[in-house]
Amino acid sequence: MNLSFDADKFREALRRFGPGENSTTRSLSVYSAAVATAEEEFLDAAVERCRRYAVNREQFYEIILQSYLFLGFPRMLTAAKHLNRVFPGKDAASCLRKISPDESECWFEHGMRLCKTVYGGNYELLKERMESIAPEIFRWMIIEGYGKVLSRPLLSAVDRELAVVACLMVENRPKQLHAHMRGALNVGASLALLSAVVHDIGGAAGEGFRASLAILDELSDD
Repeated sequence: MNLSFDADKFREALRRFGPGENSTTRSLSVYSAAVATAEEEFLDAAVERCRRYAVNREQFYEIILQSYLFLGFPRMLTAAKHLNRVFPGKDAASCLRKISPDESECWFEHGMRLCKTVYGGNYELLKERMESIAPEIFRWMIIEGYGKVLSRPLLSAVDRELAVVACLMVENRPKQLHAHMRGALNVGASLALLSAVVHDIGGAAGEGFRASLAILDELSDD
């Protein structure tokens, strides 16, 4: 929990939000930050603001689906119920079926590829460190996180990584922030776009914002 999160500043950030370039990407990041709060007021405001910048229901939904990797099922479910109420979609067919061999193979291959791209030259270090701590977790990261969820095709890797940065700012998770801010650059985000997302959330994230500014300085010097 980020005890330094400032609700008043986030309320003001949502009110003032008006991106120029990269409006859809930045809107999705602001929405991801709202999902992290699990507060209906902020979810209402984020959906209302972001729809002005042509964010469609499927894009909101993808941000919700990936949120459980970083925020857990309770907040994902809160956001899903909210979106279904304020921006209902068509009735969807059931997805309850066995996982096919082709599907699991696809998740593994896509997950390995994306994880290597996100972590770049640090991938082998990550693999070594994680497997020494909990090899099952690393396997799940590849298959479940990077394969099943983050490789879904409806959002770009840049959109996904920057949305992760936004929710981690609200959470104030400096180590994960560092990895995903660098990861955003590794998948193709510009430093200027990363900085814009950080400042869109701004001081509302409290210590998470200060950590992000320090990481931006470091990345600028690389």
